[in-house]
Amino acid sequence: MSFSSRSRRGRLAGRDRTASWPRRVRRGAAGRLMSQVIRRDPETLRRALLPWLHERLPEADAIELPLPRKPGSGGSSETLLISPTIRQAGVTRREEWVLRIEPSDHQIYMDPGLRRQFLVMQALHAQGDVPVPAMLWYEADPTTLGVPFFVMEHVHGQVMPGMHHSGGFLAEAPPAAREAIWLSAIETMARLHRLSEARFQFLARPALGSTGLDQEIAYWTDYLAWSGAPVRAEQERALRWMADNLPDARGGGLAWGDARPANMIFRDDKCRAVIDWETTSLGGAETDLGWWLFFDWNVSEGSKIARLEGTTDRAGTIAAWEHFAGRRAEAMEWHEAFAALRFSMIVDRARLLAERMGRPETVPADAGHRIAERLVELTA
Repeated sequence: MSFSSRSRRGRLAGRDRTASWPRRVRRGAAGRLMSQVIRRDPETLRRALLPWLHERLPEADAIELPLPRKPGSGGSSETLLISPTIRQAGVTRREEWVLRIEPSDHQIYMDPGLRRQFLVMQALHAQGDVPVPAMLWYEADPTTLGVPFFVMEHVHGQVMPGMHHSGGFLAEAPPAAREAIWLSAIETMARLHRLSEARFQFLARPALGSTGLDQEIAYWTDYLAWSGAPVRAEQERALRWMADNLPDARGGGLAWGDARPANMIFRDDKCRAVIDWETTSLGGAETDLGWWLFFDWNVSEGSKIARLEGTTDRAGTIAAWEHFAGRRAEAMEWHEAFAALRFSMIVDRARLLAERMGRPETVPADAGHRIAERLVELTA
């Protein structure tokens, strides 16, 4: 299946400005300081988890738990792999589970929303149309680890690096397999966008707005004030531009949030799981598609890296999504700008946290400047 490049750039309508955005940005507002909990070295974590697992598995005669280990990725939450060996009724089995812990000393988002992530994936797994890991347990009581956490099944497969055009299994695959992988990713994303939002109303934040997109707009406007990072002139200008060009259709729908290839697990050239739901919302499909397009630009043209043969460019990605979703994508220029604005805020917040932790080298000082420049281009 081939999706040719085609332009669909059009004038954005600025007629409907009923959403109260942008809100006034409070300059100098201090970001919420992250709570300090126990330092989770592997042995301390193992000792804390073992009795908790016995409570969850009362039929087990014995449980052995090796030291938890890091998978090499995990977004803004602490993610670890645990492999308990369970003996029950004379049968021994070894499990592969993922432990997801609410962030404590490196909080990127205002609300980590760990329970929200758990509930979304639980609902998706029960529904069956979108592949996600099976959810096992959510623990709200901070007694065990100092913060909430959940456990889910481990999905075996390959995960792309963030810079998917310059390395990793996608870059190593032949072009035909690469195209199959890429289109499977877009088809999976479109499949979740076809779901009714009725089962996900627990994601609604009516205090922030009357529609899902209005709620997202309000959340990220508040985030800019909360983050503690200096507000850029480009961000304030983008807020004004977006308020003047709000999409006419803002009804919303289930949005993954951090919609990009690096948050999918692949096996045999197909997407086998969609992971990392920290920023899930009812903001609507186009918020995801805009985020996908922006990130794909950021790790290719935006980083002066050639796009891999077999992947689709902007127009081809929109065409593929429209094919799989069964409808047109609306106001994509606006949604790409919204994605750039959100990422600009996140990068500035990450830079601030890195400086506080004495590790400024982990977030390049010019990263935020490059994204801000792109934001200007998208809102020109």
